[in-house]
Order: sequence, then structure tokens, then C-alpha cells
Amino acid sequence: MALLAATPETRIVVTLAEEIVLLLLDEQNESFLPIQEAAFKCALTGAVLMELAFANRIDTDLQTLMVIDRTPTGNPMLDRILERISGHVEASDTHQWVEALSSEEAITIREQAVASLVERGILNRERRFPGILRTHRYAKVDGAAEREIKQHIRGILESDDIPDPRDVALICLVDACNILTDIFPRQEVERAGPRIEQLHVMDLIGREVASTIAETKQAIISAVRARATRFERRLLAFAIVGSLATVAILVLPRVPIPDRFGPGVLELLWFDEAWKQWSGYTLLALSTAALLVGGFMKTRLAVGLKGHDWWPLIHVSLGVSCVLVLFAHTGFRFGANLNAALMGNYLALLLLGALAGILINKDPRIQRLGISGRLRRLPVRLHLLVLLPLPTLLAIHILLVYLY
Repeated sequence: MALLAATPETRIVVTLAEEIVLLLLDEQNESFLPIQEAAFKCALTGAVLMELAFANRIDTDLQTLMVIDRTPTGNPMLDRILERISGHVEASDTHQWVEALSSEEAITIREQAVASLVERGILNRERRFPGILRTHRYAKVDGAAEREIKQHIRGILESDDIPDPRDVALICLVDACNILTDIFPRQEVERAGPRIEQLHVMDLIGREVASTIAETKQAIISAVRARATRFERRLLAFAIVGSLATVAILVLPRVPIPDRFGPGVLELLWFDEAWKQWSGYTLLALSTAALLVGGFMKTRLAVGLKGHDWWPLIHVSLGVSCVLVLFAHTGFRFGANLNAALMGNYLALLLLGALAGILINKDPRIQRLGISGRLRRLPVRLHLLVLLPLPTLLAIHILLVYLY
């Protein structure tokens, strides 16, 4: 367990999970940073397993994560997980344990870590919204513990010295979960890229760490990275589908206007007033829902709710749904004058949103492209900028439909 100087006179022992909690607290807003919940859960799960490995309680091989010493560590958080793994009859590998623990135990791990920090006077927790939401604010009593952790990590990333194995484990964990850029400025992390890669492959055998622990560390990091990036892949897939669908609207030939008096489905969609209203208001409802979800993700409130990691996927899915309903409402025909302006604005909004979803994605394949942080954030800013005239254009469009 790491030692932190909470005050010049005292030294406080903290676990890896507690270090991650301190790193992911936003001092300005007194809440957790708005990272995806899946990444937070994976980091905490990996931290507990790593702690048990350093305590010589668990080991791994190619097929199984196993308990080699059932003796309690004296830490309730670690002992509860140790007991669960010990009592599991069927053999499970590291990936399966990371999957199970991140889904079923991570919230409890976080609460135990927070409670431990509060008990020792490092944090002060107060309820922010009593009642159903039950979110909290977390004020650091003096901020020394968090500042020491961040400064210590910065020192490791900027130095060529061989760090302590626990520090290597902590940095590799948060990097595997793609949350280093949420803790430190992106330019700083990009600058430290070669050093981070060096830490991932650093040979710790012979430096206070037995070969079995070093192998277990690699297995845990691999499992955590796989679990954390799975959700990013889903987001990336939806964003690519949305961008391709929007580009198709722009480049494919317009759907010809069918015979007004024919009996087909297209005639019903585009000429029957009732169906036109249904498709139009469905498109309006989906767009409004996407706007609300997008705004909700930007608030600190969303971070305190269970299932926060699903909101980005919901936002992107709503965008893809808008493309489908847009076909039912317009046949991808731009129209003229105000209709053309509205259609162009709406398609620009969809395309920029899809591109933003691709470029800011933390999937390793996108990260390896080496796109600068400023360029990655550009579609997000343009997406928000293009959104500004949309409500006005939409209101005028609806008004003119009913007036004429």
C-alpha cells in the first residue's frame, strides 16, 4: 500500500483503489470526473486485483486466476473480494473475473474506498440532492493527498528513473482504462506517450516483485484494457454507421417523387398529411431527445447516476435513428429555400456529431492515428455551433407548414 503525506507530520496508507478515487475526483466541482462508468469500474476492479497480487494472495496462469493464500489482508475491501474468489468453485480466468467484478462489485469498491478516505479525514462527503438522485459532493479536507499522487505520477512520466512497481501498476491501470487524459491535460499525456509505453513493458522481476506477480500484473492489465475498450468499440461502430449514412444522403441520387395517386408506401409517407405529421413529429422527438441526452452528459449530475456509461451510446443511437426517420419524412430531398437551409443544417449537425464520435473515441485504433487533441475536439465544437440555428429554422418550418 502506498504512503501519502496528508500533513507534514503524518503518513497515510492508501490502497491503489483509494489512489484512483482521489485521482478521479474533480476538485473544482467536488464530484467525480465525467468519465465513462465502464472505465471507472474497470480501473477500480483492476486496482483491487492488483493489490491482492502484491499481497501474494492471488496468482494467474494461462487459464485461471486462483487464490494462493486465503489469509485476510486486514483491509475489508480487499478481504471481501478475496473471499469471493476463494469461494468460487469453477475455474475462471482473469478476463472473467474482471468482467464479473466490474459489473457486480465496482460500485461497492468505490463506496468502501470513499468511506475509508472520509474516515481518515482525507475527504469530506456531503449529500447534494437528497431523495431519489442521492448524489454527493466530495470536498478534500486539505487536498494534499490528491496533489501528492498527481505530482508523483507527473514526476514518473517526466523522468527516466525506474519507478516503484506499485506506481507502474497504477499508471498502467489508468492508461489501460483510457482515463489518463481525463486526469491530466491531453498535451501532457501525448508528450509522455513513449514513457507510458516503456512502463507497460518494463521488467519488474527482481525489483521487489516476484515473477508470478509480474505475470499476474500483465494478465490484469490485459483483462482491464479489453473490458474498458469494449464499450468504446460499440460507440465507434455506431458513430461510423451514422457518418456513413449521413454521407450517403449527400452523395446518393435523390429518391424520385412517386405518382401522387399511386397506392405505394412511399406515396403514403410523403403525400398523406397524417403520415407526414407522424414522421415529422417523430423526427422532432428524436432530435429533442438527442439534444437533452447530449446536454445531460455535459452536466456533473450524470456522473452520479448508475449506468452513466450508456448515455453516449444512447446519444449516438438517437442520431442514427434520426437518419432513418429523415428518409421517411423527406426521401432525402432537400427542397428549396427554407427547407433546403433546414435540411443542410440538420445534415451538417448529424455528420459533425458522427465525426466527433469517431475522433474523440478512446478506442486504441483511433488513438494510434496520432490526431492532435485540438483537431479531435474541432468536430465537437462545430457540432455545437451548427446546433444554434436549428431550433429557429425548425420553428419557422413548422409554422409555415400550418400557415400554408
